[in-house]
Amino acid sequence: VPPGPGGAGRHGNRRAFERDQLGFLLHQRQYGDLVRVDDGLYLANSPVLAEEVFKHTNTTYAISRDLLGEETDGGRASEDLARWMRARGLAGRGLNRTSMRAAEDRLAATAARHAQAWRARGTVEAIPALEDLTAHLVAEFCLGPETGRVPALLARLQDALLPPVLPLPARCRVLRGRRLHRVNRDLAAEVSRLVDQRRATHRDDSDDSPHVVADLLNSARDEGAITRQGATSIIVANLFAAHETTAAALAWLFLLLDRHPRIRRQVRDEADRELAGRLPTAADVPRLAVTESVVKETLRLYPPLWLIERTVEEPTELGGFPLRPGQRVAVSPFVLQRDPRHYHQPDAFLPDRWTGRSPADPLPKYAFMPFGGGPRTCLGTHFATVAMTVTTATLTSSYQINRTPGTTPVFSTRTILQPHKLALDITDHPHDLRPRPVAAPAASAGTPAPGSARCPFTGIAPLPPTDRRTPARRAP
Repeated sequence: VPPGPGGAGRHGNRRAFERDQLGFLLHQRQYGDLVRVDDGLYLANSPVLAEEVFKHTNTTYAISRDLLGEETDGGRASEDLARWMRARGLAGRGLNRTSMRAAEDRLAATAARHAQAWRARGTVEAIPALEDLTAHLVAEFCLGPETGRVPALLARLQDALLPPVLPLPARCRVLRGRRLHRVNRDLAAEVSRLVDQRRATHRDDSDDSPHVVADLLNSARDEGAITRQGATSIIVANLFAAHETTAAALAWLFLLLDRHPRIRRQVRDEADRELAGRLPTAADVPRLAVTESVVKETLRLYPPLWLIERTVEEPTELGGFPLRPGQRVAVSPFVLQRDPRHYHQPDAFLPDRWTGRSPADPLPKYAFMPFGGGPRTCLGTHFATVAMTVTTATLTSSYQINRTPGTTPVFSTRTILQPHKLALDITDHPHDLRPRPVAAPAASAGTPAPGSARCPFTGIAPLPPTDRRTPARRAP
């Protein structure tokens, strides 16, 4: 049996975990690469073990819940998985820099429109505003300029998926489930309509290269490789997963830039130098090295997918210890990406680490995995990185973005890792940029211990257990 914290019995360390989820996970590193948290849950704390789990997902390990959080099992799940993976494979082969260039080139214009609206308001709640932006970005990437009701339905689905603040009586749980399925059905129907519309209007295009994800999937439909339902399922899953995680990552990025005005100035100077006042395109991303390194460092420190879980499907071994079907293995990108074995000053915000790393000292494959890994890796990984880079360059070159004075964001792990209650002031740049005097934390700040009050970089506190499920309000 692997080592682990005391109290790893039937109910394990549930209370300690709920008190400080991130601190609890960081604390488990002292027990080694595989930790027994309780009778049915193990934590993999090394890139090698993470790779083993993710590489064998769909065979030895499984994802036991669907998009709506409901358990899956039996032969139907196996058949659905086979169809799903075929559709994913077709989509993944086409989601590359060349085929998706036209869709990515629209990112900056969409970001600029939203930023203008934020500037008119002066102050915005970061998470609702950025989720609205990324819902439009991802919808346009998947479906083209005509997105219909998709962004609004995404917002409704996300609200429906939020866990309730208090336990619900049985009847309320039934009503909540019905609402959830109704919104998901409406979203799928709207996506299907737009995919069919795209298929009809682009069938005779002289340029037969795909320009958005729907074009790629429609080509596969024409060849009989996937069904209409399969194409819809791929798009719905990517819409939901990509927009929320990208918004959370952008919120962390702007909070970190607020805390590090010197790096913020470097990002703006790079945009001024490389873009000369125009909006960036996907072709500009390779020249935005500083901005891209800020994006990667943000994803390293604050990966939205802070904990990823798999269920053991067949008897196996992991790290030399036996596992049996039904047990669960968790991998925390938040922990792996702060491992001092792979990162110098792992808790420090040091974007330069991505531009100055020697090729002779490469990172292990799964030491950086903000989007997961293996056959179920997020298909929008490349898109999310490009979208964050383009959005950051667009906004920082045009506006000064600061945390609203007097507001104190807190860690939220209700679904993904977010800076809850973060508000941002959006103002025009003065002629001579003089950032607010902010005392940046020392580069050598240590890892927060379990139960610690604040993050050493952002200075923000974790949510108390009773507030973890509080849904954020949405921008009007």
